Amino acid sequence: MAGPTLEELIKEFGIEPASTQTSGPRAKLLAQADRMLTELDKYKGEDELDGDTTRFWWAPQSVYGKRRVSARYGGKVVEGLTTTTDNTLASVRSTIETLRKLIEKSTDDTWAAEEERRKKK
Repeated sequence: MAGPTLEELIKEFGIEPASTQTSGPRAKLLAQADRMLTELDKYKGEDELDGDTTRFWWAPQSVYGKRRVSARYGGKVVEGLTTTTDNTLASVRSTIETLRKLIEKSTDDTWAAEEERRKKK
């Protein structure tokens, strides 16, 4: 009798395959955007956006009813992809979805300047 396939086990245990080190910036950004959207699915209110670290694309605190959202990968913010939005789950989600669409439309060549900037630091 055959056991479950690896794919079935991965799905059963909710394992999300990580993007590999050799994947390009576009793939890394898409994986991160998807991870942010999955995290937001768990939240019920904007108070859950608050935190102590910047491990998510949204800032750990709101300022005057606004929340900063920054696309990041490899632990660094992507230059030029930081914006502010209303401090609501819907607004933060919408902003991340918009950033994801921008990333989806790009190619790895789009991110060449960002990759070069990261190498210089």
